[in-house]
Formats: sequence, structure tokens, C-alpha cells
Amino acid sequence: MAKGTSIALLLRGNTPSTNDRNLTEILDLFEIPWTALTADEARGDNVAALTAGHQQFSILTSAPCLAEVLQHCKTEALPTWMAAAASIFVYGFGATDPCQALLRQITGDPEAEVRGSNPQPMTVSVTDAFPEMCGPMSGLRIEVERGAADAALVIRNSQLQSIVGAPDGQLFAGFTNSGVRFFADSSLTMVDIRERTATYFDVKKRFAGAVPIVMYLKWAFRDVCLTAAETSACLIIDDPPLWPRYGLLDFDDLLQLADKLTFATTIAFIPWNWRRTDRDTVAAFRESSGKLSVCVHGCDHTGGEFAARSPELLDRKLKTARTRMQALRRNTALDYENVMVFPQGAFSPEAASALKRNGFTAAVNTEVSPANDALNETTLADLWSVAIVRYGSFPIFTRRYIHHGIENFAFDGLLGKPCFIAGHHDLLRGRGSELAAFLRLLASLQWKLCWRPLEDAVRRSYGLRPDGDTILVKMLAERLVFENDGATTRRICVMKREPQVASLRGVEVNQGLIAYEYIDGYVHVMVDVPSGGSADIRCIYREQLLGSPAAESIRYRFGVAIRRYLSELRDNYGHLLRSRA
Repeated sequence: MAKGTSIALLLRGNTPSTNDRNLTEILDLFEIPWTALTADEARGDNVAALTAGHQQFSILTSAPCLAEVLQHCKTEALPTWMAAAASIFVYGFGATDPCQALLRQITGDPEAEVRGSNPQPMTVSVTDAFPEMCGPMSGLRIEVERGAADAALVIRNSQLQSIVGAPDGQLFAGFTNSGVRFFADSSLTMVDIRERTATYFDVKKRFAGAVPIVMYLKWAFRDVCLTAAETSACLIIDDPPLWPRYGLLDFDDLLQLADKLTFATTIAFIPWNWRRTDRDTVAAFRESSGKLSVCVHGCDHTGGEFAARSPELLDRKLKTARTRMQALRRNTALDYENVMVFPQGAFSPEAASALKRNGFTAAVNTEVSPANDALNETTLADLWSVAIVRYGSFPIFTRRYIHHGIENFAFDGLLGKPCFIAGHHDLLRGRGSELAAFLRLLASLQWKLCWRPLEDAVRRSYGLRPDGDTILVKMLAERLVFENDGATTRRICVMKREPQVASLRGVEVNQGLIAYEYIDGYVHVMVDVPSGGSADIRCIYREQLLGSPAAESIRYRFGVAIRRYLSELRDNYGHLLRSRA
């Protein structure tokens, strides 16, 4: 970390609590430098030594710990070392006398109180007056489920800045004491991001201990947190062949809607369909100026085909899929996005490694954990990251359905994740009226949303931060595009985690090989990008393919064909039968 940046001072007890450990995990995830200070060590000279070399420090602590420290002060004023903090974040206000007394002391409200939150579902409101902290969540009203919030703070202070309010009081609020900005979080516990999970993170179910701390850290440590220059977005529709109509999807209607609302759609195209295309529809894709594109959706789209554990089988499937997509490009002059969307969302850890050695840029998926009997190692930290890179160090970007709610898309944006919307042909029901309403909601959020074809979107989804005269860029996808819109040349240091560096054949910048260093498990590349220029950076791996294109039996091919035709029959006519029922 460069000298002169911010540092977090974690004020805690002599023995770290579970919440202390959870908080340090969150700090580490966001690459925020931190140091610990116990209540017994809390003196000015200790703080000066711990924060030396940093421009400023902010304090994070629990209410019981802060109450213990202030209890030993001879006056109501904050200790000198504490008054020097840029800000102070306090959480864990239990319904105890010390916590209640602390709340009254730091807010200046003699009647302030801590209330246990109503156990019923409720609506929480995020302020729209603090976009620097709340980001894309600004102004949202969120219907959280029972237990998603565990306490509320009742504060009557005319200078109070409500950040997240609830019917019973404040879930997150800011105020000033002795010239220091305080932020009080009613959350009793911090989320353990080491927890393994097989499902999406949902702020409607887990608001406390998650949303306020992320808001605060992204604001207080914005000079050291990796940030996204923009939020890349893409609508991904699974399965349709390139025909004028498929089920409720009409490509003319989709293009008209894209022209009106300015968004991009990538069709997750089943390679088995490569011969079954309509010439005019393909022409519409070629001429859509990036509004329509196709990526790879499995191979034959059989049940769990990429949940297989055999590297040989996976290589054969990927080789077949790529051969078919290349044939589609030769026959139609329509290029394809080198990104995999797993059929039914099912994948194995071995599938991620197979995609890497077969030259794919990334995967984008609805499921967050491996299928069937594979060990699930996905954690909440993976879901809070831009992409999951736990399996084979290959990036798996997550996507969401509209029914997950605008608040989850907004929280993903706050985390720096891209905005990928998943859907099928029925997303265009009513000529896309529901989709259009949701896209307008997305456009109303406080963020820089940039719609792009899928591969372009993943290549631009990375974290960056200034590091002296250099910009540090953390690469996730196997390709990255950095554009310099500044007035002078910019030097970037690109870092990519690569535990299996022996498989790396080289690194290209704008199609030319460049020297790289390997330090502490990361590939490092230094690139000077001229003003108005761009750098297209690509990692190239040794293709040690274990199989050739599959020569499947007649029985297998017949089964695939029947499956595809029945699926198309369901999608094209099933909605008509349901509407008549």
C-alpha cells in the first residue's frame, strides 16, 4: 500500500471477538490496510505509532468496546487521539445500559435509546442525500424479510443524518461529535463472509451486518478500495436460435426496445443450433451496432453436461462447441462472444479449469456453486467479489433474474460487480413491458451504467485504484481492456491471480507478447497507455487438450435432437396452451 493512504484502526478488546474477526475479513476482502488497538492500549502515543506513514485513519469499533474506552476519560470530550480520526464507525448497540449511555453521549441526545427491531418484515429507506456513500442504493425503499434487521436506534438530534431508516428508528445514521464524523450502525453482528453458500446473497434477507458496513468502507476508504470505473451491463437471454421469433421473443421488438432504452443483449446460443439460423435474423445481429450478440451456451445443452467431472469429456464438449461456433462464424460472418453460459447453471470445478485451457475469456452463470456431488467451496466473500475465481482461478461472473429485485442489483453495483440480467424468451412477455420497467429502474440508480456485449462487458469488469504515479488494475477475466481518456500517458500495473503459472504461455498487449513478473501468486504486467489509447491485455494458456471433437453415437445424437425439438415446442407453444387454460 502506498504511503499516505488511509488506514483502518480496529479498536477491540484484548481477545478478538467473532465480530472482530468477521470485520477483519471484510477489510481484507476490500484490501483496506488495518491495524488493531485494544482498549487497554488506547493512548495517543500508541495510535501515532500504529498509523505512522498514513495520511489519515478511521476507527471501527463495537459499542461495548467504545463505551469501555470512554468510561476511563475524565471529561465528556473525546480523547485527543480519537478526535484526530477522520471518522468513527460504531456498531453492535445492544439493549444494555452501557450501550444506551454511549449512544446518548456520542449523539448528544439524552433520551436516545436502542430498540430491538420489529421481527416482522418491514420497509427500510436509504437516503438519496448521501450518494457518495450510498451509491446506486441511494433513494431505495427495500422490503426486508423477518430478521434481516436486528435493532434500531432512536435518536432525536436535529443534526442527525439518516442514512438508512426504518419504522422503529435508524438502522444507520451519521452525526458529528467534537468535530468528528460518527456513523452508528444498529447491526448487532457482522456478516461472516467466510461462510459457504450455495445461493445468491440477498439484502432482503441479510441487511444488517452487511449493507451499512459496505457503504461505510467504500466511502471512508475510497482512496484505497479497488473501484470500478463504470458498471458494465448486459441482458443475457438463454437458448433462442437465430430465428425471427422464438416463444415470446421477437427480435424486431427487442431491437426496437433496445433503441428506445439503449441496452445491449447477448443471446446464450446453443452451438448445436449452428446450422439452424435465419439469414435475415443473422443480418440484424451483424448490423445492430453491438445491441445484439451471441455467446456460447453449453454444447448440446443436455442435462448437466458441464457438471461432468471428467477432464477428457469436458475438453471434448468444449472442442465440439468451439468448432460449431467457428462454423457459424464462417457460414454467416457473425462473430461470437468467447464467454460460456452453463446450461441449467450446472458446472463442476473441473469445468472451470477446462474453460481456461480451452481459451475462454470467462463464464457467466446463474448458479454460484458446483452441481451434484462436487465440493462447494463458494463463500460470501466470493459473491461480494467482482467474479468467483475459486475454481481453477477461472472467472465465473454471476448474473441475476429480475425477480431478485432492484435492491440486489444496486448492492452488486456498490460492491463493484457488473450488472448482468438473466432471462429466457418469456422475459419479453407483453412485448417486454416488465423488462422495460425494470430497465428504467436500473437507469434511475446513482451509477455509471454502460451497456455492452457480454465479452466486452467482462473485459471491462475489474478493480482499479491509484498507486502513486501508477494505476493498479486487478484483472479477473482472461482478457482486459483499459482505455485512457486522460490528457497524458498513464502507466498501469495489471495484476492477475494465477496459482498455476506453469500453464501460462504468455501475456499479450494489443496482440504483441510482453514481459511479465510473477510475484506472490500474481502475474504483474506494466503497460504505458497513451492519451486516447487503449490496452487490450490477454493471458494465453497452454492448450493441453485431452480430447478431440466428440464423435457421438447415433443414439446420443438422436436423443439430443429430440430434446432440442421438444424444448422448442414447449417454448414456442407452451405459453399459448397456458393462456387458454
